[in-house]
Amino acid sequence: MQAETLKKARVVERFLKWTALVLLLLPVAFFLWAAPAYSMQDAVWICFSLAIYIWPVAGVLFVISAGFHYSATHQRPKSGSAGFRPAHGH
Repeated sequence: MQAETLKKARVVERFLKWTALVLLLLPVAFFLWAAPAYSMQDAVWICFSLAIYIWPVAGVLFVISAGFHYSATHQRPKSGSAGFRPAHGH
């Protein structure tokens, strides 16, 4: 059961990261499309305004994808070891 959950978490993490990456590159792709269609100044301003609205969404997706990040080196603490330990030197 845990292996399926980890596999699904990795799939969600990859999807969110790739979606954020595509959103980061979308203003560049739009600029390459808009440069021959509009004047250079208009193309730059359109792409800049697109980036202002899209890049925060990409940042939120990166933060959410970090919540799904799980690697094999992470170890969960054992539930029985939550008690107090004696201090060193006493």
